[in-house]
Amino acid sequence: MIWSALIWFFVAFVSLSLFGAIFVFKQESSKLNLFLSRLFPLLANLVLLSFTVILWLQLERPPMKTMAETRLLYAVFVGMVTWIIVFKTKSKWMYFLGYTMSAVFLLVDLLHPEYQQKNLMPALQSVWFIPHVVVYMISYAVLGAACLSALKGLWGLHRKKAIWQNDLDLAMNLVYPGTALLTIGMLLGAIWAKIAWGNYWSFDPKETWALLTWLFYIITIHIHYAFPKRQKLILWMLSLSFLVLIITWLGIRFVPAAMQSIHVY
Repeated sequence: MIWSALIWFFVAFVSLSLFGAIFVFKQESSKLNLFLSRLFPLLANLVLLSFTVILWLQLERPPMKTMAETRLLYAVFVGMVTWIIVFKTKSKWMYFLGYTMSAVFLLVDLLHPEYQQKNLMPALQSVWFIPHVVVYMISYAVLGAACLSALKGLWGLHRKKAIWQNDLDLAMNLVYPGTALLTIGMLLGAIWAKIAWGNYWSFDPKETWALLTWLFYIITIHIHYAFPKRQKLILWMLSLSFLVLIITWLGIRFVPAAMQSIHVY
């Protein structure tokens, strides 16, 4: 099973990311330097993507069943989102934070691998399963990048650096599409639930926290729209919203009441 080779893909990903960092942080604006600063992280992303594709082929199902598999998928999308952001903004700190986040999730998978089964329970064989999970993971990656930008903005406020406003602007530019994707993911999940279990929504612990996550981001967007000068509050809300998201995704399974959830399998 390819999963046993994850350590080598991890080493390749980190190595290529570090090579890319050399050129991203290099004080040189030549075309070659710019090309290499984009090439190496792109190759790093392709390494993870190739691992995911091979795993999919070996399992003969989408690698989206276990927490380890979704962490892998998240690492892939975080890398892709980071590459796009750096390509658009040339943000050095986002390069560092984004690829570090991706590497951390891969490291967790190395330390806590899970047994890979080929069989999926009938409910997970729905055609709605793949788009639901993929859209959610992309939204989580985008919102994760927004959180990183918000945390940097809070640090800038603490250090009284004027550049924090750019961090807030970037965070909000990410939150809008991230929340839109989060909404689409919820709607796809509701359709899947109706087909698989007969109800669009059952308000089990996982679904309740998913709704709470969505509400946190909606409230943050409304605060930004109605009170644009409350920048510090907005930055804190962005950070808190992502914490709620992480609890929804990774933490809720440890809550005793969630053990009977249809989302724990």
